[in-house]
Amino acid sequence: MTLEEILVLKLGGSLLTDKSTPFKLRDEVIDRVATEIKECIDLGLIKSLVIVHGVGSFGHPPVLQYNLHKGFKGKEQLISMSKTQQIVNKLRKTIASKFIDKGIPINLMHASSMVVGNKMVITDHAFESLKGFLSLGMVPLIGGDMMYDNSMGFSVCSGDQIAVLLSRVLNAERLMFATDVPGVYDQDPQLGRKAQLLNELNINDLDNVLKKLDKSSGTDASGRMRGKLLSLVSTKDQIKKGLKVAIFSMIEKDTLKKHLKGEKVELTRIVYE
Repeated sequence: MTLEEILVLKLGGSLLTDKSTPFKLRDEVIDRVATEIKECIDLGLIKSLVIVHGVGSFGHPPVLQYNLHKGFKGKEQLISMSKTQQIVNKLRKTIASKFIDKGIPINLMHASSMVVGNKMVITDHAFESLKGFLSLGMVPLIGGDMMYDNSMGFSVCSGDQIAVLLSRVLNAERLMFATDVPGVYDQDPQLGRKAQLLNELNINDLDNVLKKLDKSSGTDASGRMRGKLLSLVSTKDQIKKGLKVAIFSMIEKDTLKKHLKGEKVELTRIVYE
C-alpha cells in the first residue's frame, strides 16, 4: 500500500437514508453505490479505500429525542444512548452487508472505540488497527457516532469530522463527499431559481460562502452543507500540498467512476488558490 493512493470517501446520511422519515433506508441507492464502488475497485480507479458514513434518519431522531447532543446529564441517559447505538448499528450492518454482497471486503469499525473529544471536537484517536486492516487490503467502514468527551461526558461525533481527520492521519490522496446534491451552490437552490453550482470553491473563500449560507432559509440541505464546509476549514494546508477534495452526488449512477477516470461531471472541487 502506498499512502498516496488512499481515498477517504464519505457517504452522506442524506444519500443513504430518507431524512424525512425516521429509520428509513434508501435501499436502491445503497445498492447502486456499492455496485459503483466495486466497479471502480475492479477498474483500478480505487487502490486503497476508507468509507465513512453518515447516520441520517437512523441517528438524528433518537439523538434529539433523548437530548444526547447536549452531553451527559445523568445516568438515566445511558440506556437511551445504548438504544441509539443499537438503532444506528442496524444501519451500519445493512451498509456493510450490501457492500460485502458486492465483493467488497468491509471491516466494520466504530468511532466510539477509536476517538475521544472535547466539546464535540476530536482531540485524540487510535487508528492503528484501521491502518493495519487497510494495509491488508480491507475497506474500513466507520461512521458518525457518540464519543467520550472530556468536557461533556459524551458528544456527537460527525462523519464529516471523522472523514477529515482520517484524510490527514492517512495522508490520503483524495477526500470525497458523496451526497444527494451535486455540490455547493452560490445560494440555496430550493429558494433561488438562478442558483448556480460552484464547480470550484477556493478554500480561502470559505468565509464568504458560509456567510451566504447563513443568510439562506435554514433548510436542512443548507445546514448540512454549512457543517460540511466548516469541517473542511482544517484541510487548508493539506489541499495546498495536493489533497484532492470534492463534493458530489451519487444519486445518479457513474458520477464517481467518471470523475476518477478524469471525465467531466457536475461537482464542486475544493481548491487552494
